Amino acid sequence: MDFTINPALQKLIEEEIKSGRSTNPDEFLDKAVYHYVIARDLGEDFTREEVEEKIARGLAEAERGETIDCEEAFRQLRAYSAERRRHRA
Repeated sequence: MDFTINPALQKLIEEEIKSGRSTNPDEFLDKAVYHYVIARDLGEDFTREEVEEKIARGLAEAERGETIDCEEAFRQLRAYSAERRRHRA
């Protein structure tokens, strides 16, 4: 499979490798595709602007102390995922 990556995306991949979050381009692309498929399967298809807005909103909520503990967060995510799957079937 051959494909071309635009310069902006290539720069992003290089920055991810320099940061140590990925060891090489293949690892980065493996992670990116995996996360994309998971999000798509959950029905979460957002534009870059929407993702940035959601992150900003989440950070603001955290700064205000509007958080839940980890176990509750995962319980809610599992319930949300199960509900999405039921509606697709």
